[in-house]
Amino acid sequence: MLLVGSIFVFFSGLIYFLFMSALLNVFILTAHVKIVTIVAAVFALILGGLNIKDFFSSRGISVSIPKEKRFKLFRKMRRIVREPYLPSVIAGTVVLAISANTYELFCTIGFPMVFTKILALYKLNPIYYYMYILLYNVVYVIPLVVIVAIFTLSLGRMKLTEEQGKTLKLISGNMMFLLGAILLINPSLMSNIITALALIATAIAASLVIIFLTKLYQKIKEQGN
Repeated sequence: MLLVGSIFVFFSGLIYFLFMSALLNVFILTAHVKIVTIVAAVFALILGGLNIKDFFSSRGISVSIPKEKRFKLFRKMRRIVREPYLPSVIAGTVVLAISANTYELFCTIGFPMVFTKILALYKLNPIYYYMYILLYNVVYVIPLVVIVAIFTLSLGRMKLTEEQGKTLKLISGNMMFLLGAILLINPSLMSNIITALALIATAIAASLVIIFLTKLYQKIKEQGN
């Protein structure tokens, strides 16, 4: 489990690094084209809204991996973990990690897109652009590393529940939506650390309020029935 998880996490970071590097070059080349910034902002707003919508219902247009696809991934992962031949385990994990992360890229494209767009607005030495992208991906894989460690230490007993998954989608959706709004209104605001921290705090606070009101509504509905 540790081997499979570690390889999966590594390729998750690598695929995002390559994707963000390509995206950065597109944004640098189109830095003076205002419509590109507007399109990126609107796209982030739409993805953020869809993530928020998925908290309430996965029906209709969704940025979640469909259940059937998810079950297929889980089956493949279980087969790989039980594979006794080590080279087959490594090869299978690499192929699965690349396919899964490529498929999942659309679900989480909002954050790397906004990050690289804002990064492209600054005139930096090329090496610094890639160092910032590397830093982004290190931060990106930290939660994945923690999940793999917990899963391995508990021998698979501790799992992320559907409710916890929805909560994470809600928080990320709110953050993505706010990032899109800032990118649309005034991208330079993101260079201020106070703005960045306020954005995170607002997203978490808004998510907690939504969760509280949703549970309260469900409770009132159950009492009414």
